[in-house]
Amino acid sequence: MDQRGGLGVRRWTELRRPGAGQQHRRGDIPAQGEAAAAPGCQFLPETAGQVHQARAGIRRLGLLAELNIRNLAVIPDASIRFEPGLNVITGETGAGKTLLARAIALLLGSRADSGMIRPGEDEAFVEAVFDTEGMTAAVPGLDLIPGEALSVSRRLLPGGRSRAYVCGRGATVAVLRELASGLMAFSAQHEQRSLMMADRQADILDTYAGSEVTDMREEYRLLYEQRLEAAARLEALTQDSRLRQRELELLEFQLAEIKAAGARAGEDGELEREKTMLLKAAELKSAAGALGEALLDGAGGDSVKEQLSRLLPALQESAEIDAGVESIAGRLQDCVFELEDLGREARDYAGAVVDDPQRLQEVEERLELLAQLKRKYGPSLEEVLSYGEAAAVKLETAAACDSDETSLREELDRTEAELVSLALELRQARRKAAVRLEDEAQGHLGELAFDSTLFSISLKQLEGDDALGVDHLTASGADLVEFLVSFNPGMPAAPLADTASGGELSRVMLAVKSAISGSAGAPTLVFDEIDAGIGGETGTAVGQKLKGLAAGSQVICITHLAQIACFADAHFSVIKNSAAASGVTETGVRRLDGEGIVDELCRMMGSDPSDSQARGHAASLLERSASV
Repeated sequence: MDQRGGLGVRRWTELRRPGAGQQHRRGDIPAQGEAAAAPGCQFLPETAGQVHQARAGIRRLGLLAELNIRNLAVIPDASIRFEPGLNVITGETGAGKTLLARAIALLLGSRADSGMIRPGEDEAFVEAVFDTEGMTAAVPGLDLIPGEALSVSRRLLPGGRSRAYVCGRGATVAVLRELASGLMAFSAQHEQRSLMMADRQADILDTYAGSEVTDMREEYRLLYEQRLEAAARLEALTQDSRLRQRELELLEFQLAEIKAAGARAGEDGELEREKTMLLKAAELKSAAGALGEALLDGAGGDSVKEQLSRLLPALQESAEIDAGVESIAGRLQDCVFELEDLGREARDYAGAVVDDPQRLQEVEERLELLAQLKRKYGPSLEEVLSYGEAAAVKLETAAACDSDETSLREELDRTEAELVSLALELRQARRKAAVRLEDEAQGHLGELAFDSTLFSISLKQLEGDDALGVDHLTASGADLVEFLVSFNPGMPAAPLADTASGGELSRVMLAVKSAISGSAGAPTLVFDEIDAGIGGETGTAVGQKLKGLAAGSQVICITHLAQIACFADAHFSVIKNSAAASGVTETGVRRLDGEGIVDELCRMMGSDPSDSQARGHAASLLERSASV
């Protein structure tokens, strides 16, 4: 086993060689986190479209070559090498045949269950290896060399967790399911019941129709998802449009209010200073005027300047006597000049002070307007202006959104028109395919002892009879596909869900699968208990049909009927050992040949293998099957 999640690439001739594979299974379960691809086999798809292309491409590949199981419930270690043609798996009730079916189901993406891990083990591992001998062209997303094997595998971990691998490279379970379902088609009892569901019947019809419809359906699905995405975006844009409109109207009002104010940064501070001066104008005028008068005029013409000027001549005369007085006289002269300038400046200031009640009212009103703006849009005038700028941007964005909404609505209209047109094309293609499937399935039912059974397919519009519109569309189209059947002559055909018993449903499933395999089915078909509810000659008819089906596809069938097992190209027996040395029940699988096949057929018929009559009957079954 490749240490990165599976066998990876192995030659088909190696897989067919006796004993091949024994050396790589035991103990080689890949370690967690290891997911590098095996050399020569790369798993590359990343998008859903690439996975779909890869799934379509691998239908050209070959058959299931080997199924490896380790630590799955009572199966400690098993490796089954299948043959082309009809492979039959039999065994006692409770031996573990269902585990083989569950192993295949796990590879097809079914839910993992930690209860499936063998007691005492940390994990379980399941792997399928497929032959690529028939590969003639490259598969999108898979780098394969013709003649080298493709592996898909899954590891089960405690807690219901699991890891999936394709060609040894880690993949999601969804990708594993998509790719593996292109290699194997699995029919179990639950799927037979699902055949009664309309969605499943539509899938069967589309699969039968082949790439013409499956490619169209994939194109339709992608377009449908595109439409849902566009509709969701449009809904987000138009949600609660009245509230959105009110918000826009409020923004427009707020922006207009801020613009109308014509405010500028720092204006409120300037106005506060001007207001203070206007309120104190009389006091300022009086103080400055009094200073000017005292310095220059004085009471009765005796100003400070004049008083000092009268002292100056005496000092100047003293300076002639004592040079030390000269500096004093000079400084006094400077003081007189300075006091004269100060007096004039004070007088001018007093004359300039404005005591204007009207201007004070204007300033106070302007400050109140700015205060209102700050209460609404921010604690400072700068924040008010920033709010206005943000409002303008929001309005521009809203205008762009309106444009986006219009463009998106136009895009949605175009997508919906294209979707309706594609749904009509899909319907026409399905109708043509339905006619062909009716004829083929009818023929296969006749070969399954349903000579008088009528099989037809009803194709109706999902919603009403009016003209097809977008409201009629679903992810798979606009059609309700329903399989109708009448098992009794003279009785009208009725929905399969209302009229088929378990045995009848098994044969209808086989007939439909037979038809699909001839058109666009997976190369390997797996049937779990297709014989439910049937026996006798009907069982023989089912065996013959499986044998015929195996001429064009590999068929793996788990069965209880000797009438089916006798047609096998390869017969495998599931054997349970409750007395294993480990103390835990063990189940193994071995291939039968010669007398071993006769022994198993006797057991299946409820007889002892030593019973000569039973052995003769078993031999006659084998002889009869060989002539088919």
